[in-house]
Amino acid sequence: MDDLEILKRAYERENDTRRPEKFRNWESYAVGATKEDITRLLREELIYVLFKDYRLTKFKLTEKARRLVEGVMAESAPPRIPAASVLDAMSLLVGFDDLKLTIARAIELRPRTNFLLEGPPACGKSILIEGVRSSVPDSYIAFGSRTSSAGLSEVLFNKQPGVLLLDEMEKMPNESWPVLLGLMETGEILETKSGRNRGVKLNTMVIAACNSSKKFPPEVLSRFALHVHFPQYSKDEFINICVSFLSRAEGCPADLAGMIGRCVYEYQLGDVRRARAVWRMMTEPTESEVQRVVQMMIKYGPDQEQRPQKKASSAVIMPMLI
Repeated sequence: MDDLEILKRAYERENDTRRPEKFRNWESYAVGATKEDITRLLREELIYVLFKDYRLTKFKLTEKARRLVEGVMAESAPPRIPAASVLDAMSLLVGFDDLKLTIARAIELRPRTNFLLEGPPACGKSILIEGVRSSVPDSYIAFGSRTSSAGLSEVLFNKQPGVLLLDEMEKMPNESWPVLLGLMETGEILETKSGRNRGVKLNTMVIAACNSSKKFPPEVLSRFALHVHFPQYSKDEFINICVSFLSRAEGCPADLAGMIGRCVYEYQLGDVRRARAVWRMMTEPTESEVQRVVQMMIKYGPDQEQRPQKKASSAVIMPMLI
């Protein structure tokens, strides 16, 4: 560990407002410093001895060190995103106000806290992730089914995202787990390629979503500060989500958004993204267009024989929605 990293750790401890002020000093082991590191930092007047007895020695940063760390942090700091802006973008997700506030504050302060969102399809995980993506310029979204070890490393080296959004995490190949674990544990990404070694240290927080975490390595699960289990939406909740999402994000009239939500839910066509697909394939904002697109999805869907069918007098099998 280099001197700057030691000083940054000490700075974070001394500015941790969760601790009483008298406990914000530190011992060498708390910042990962060796005896040689301490001797060198004392000689360069970057730290001083605050307290010493036969048991322990407490240190603090000098003003010279504080100015050095603050200068480096200012140069490398990501754009500060107000929590209110993130909350507004996540408002498409109905409910979960305490969770949304916690995530929004973490994004604003960037303490590298990781979140795992687990739940069945159509429960709102992806809407929350989409809200973060749309409001955080230095975020990057990846999908587990398309995330190899080399691909994830390349993204982290080249993009260096402040927030990594990982959807469908359960579909990640096993080879990708060590890369993700290193990112969440220390922020360090190491790679050997064509006989060359390279490394980078990131302050990236991870917000991941999955349908099930049963097969996740326990050491990965332990790196998530908050593991959220989303319940399945009821029919009314799903329709309300569709109305909120489609009307705000897509400009869809609220009555048509409700109709689309009912169709998608009753015919088990998918989640809110499928509701958005219905709206985008419509050629005009009418109820007959909703019926046309939904009927086409039912007709050509891979599991149409397993979907619930409703009797109707016309050739088009549609629920009575109006």
